[in-house]
Amino acid sequence: MAYITHEVVPLNRTEHGYVAIEGLASTMVQPYLLRLNAPVDVALVRRVVRELVALCPRLRACVEPGLHRYHLRILPEGPLIDQMFDLAFRVEPHVDIDDAAALQAWHTLLLNEVLPLERGLGLRVRFVPHPQRPVIVLAVPHLLADGMTMVQLVSQLLRGLNGLPMAAMPIEAPSMLGAIAPEHWWQWPRQVWRSRAHKVAERARLRTLCVQQLPTRLGAHYSTTALRHHEVPTPTADLRRAARALGVSLNTLLIAALAQTFLDQAPDDPQAAAVIRISVNLRRHYPASAGHGPLWGNHVGAFLVIEQGAHKPWAERVKSVGAAIQEGQARYARREMAWTYLWEELMPWLGRTLIGHIGVKMKRANRFPQISAHATSLGDAGVVNPPGAALRAEQLIGTVNSISLLPVLTELDGRLSLPTSWQLSETSVADVADFHARFDAVLARLVTEVAPA
Repeated sequence: MAYITHEVVPLNRTEHGYVAIEGLASTMVQPYLLRLNAPVDVALVRRVVRELVALCPRLRACVEPGLHRYHLRILPEGPLIDQMFDLAFRVEPHVDIDDAAALQAWHTLLLNEVLPLERGLGLRVRFVPHPQRPVIVLAVPHLLADGMTMVQLVSQLLRGLNGLPMAAMPIEAPSMLGAIAPEHWWQWPRQVWRSRAHKVAERARLRTLCVQQLPTRLGAHYSTTALRHHEVPTPTADLRRAARALGVSLNTLLIAALAQTFLDQAPDDPQAAAVIRISVNLRRHYPASAGHGPLWGNHVGAFLVIEQGAHKPWAERVKSVGAAIQEGQARYARREMAWTYLWEELMPWLGRTLIGHIGVKMKRANRFPQISAHATSLGDAGVVNPPGAALRAEQLIGTVNSISLLPVLTELDGRLSLPTSWQLSETSVADVADFHARFDAVLARLVTEVAPA
């Protein structure tokens, strides 16, 4: 097992998983697309990104095998990084970024790019010049950065482009066990028992339900990850007005609308259920006494929101979804997630080959958990723009290679977008387009019924 130094960084359990399934499901690349509000010089973009690589050691990391487990090795600054950066940074003026279909197709290609994780760099940057609104894509494997880290990287990039100083990324690699461990050792039995009881009850409930999904044709192999850009017609101001009228947050309202979109597929089936996986930022759950910093890397948990009853009124729907979200988050705060995560902490000791083998067998037997979607949120993406900056992102499309339907809820400048990635071999583009149209209709209906202008 590796111990953290200025060169070697141990992987946590999630990162071991990304290493193990890289062959099965490809590199889990996160290509974040930024549309800027003004032209910018190519030389400036290149210089700022190169400085960002120097300041952020994880961007210079490669995966290295130890005696049994893998770890990250931070490559030293110098000619080696310069050579790799020449490959990682590319200007692509031929892309017609004013053509929405062409922009989406190009973004999809970047989403499916395979990166040399064991050689480096774990980074791809593409720049498309434009006389008014150029585009930058910053693509980093999930192995090196979660969504919160990606938002921070984009924020630093925009600071640099505006001539502001960029912050260095400290190297930290605590075990994710710190985010679930109870405060005292003698609390372990009780917390593990409560965690197991919840998981057993959840599995028993899921066995009785008909999980609503988009039309899905499962196969023995993963293929291309598809991507569909989508902007919701309803302004976020109207959605916030509806959320206030119902007494919930905008995020709860949107998750409720997603659940309703799936439940509308089987309105008369009492066993129909929308099962939505929700990501949780674990950073807030590490004890303050541990003295951790910003924890750039991967520190994400998840829980399920299980919603039934297609004909619930909106007040009841958002109350039910809000209670499920609060309870899922509260289980982390109460340290009642130990049962599942303790088993996951043991997984890396099986080794990359065995974990990968288990993944292949599960895929061939269609044993991966059945969910409606894995919904994640970037929240208000306006936080990436430095206050008062002249150069700013007027569009941000964050996505990631995914083995399940993955919509990313993103708000920016009063607009809500829902870029969605999924396995193209399992679900057609037409079916996802229909899903987006039905989601738009649900939001429009919600606003009309709850908070008409």
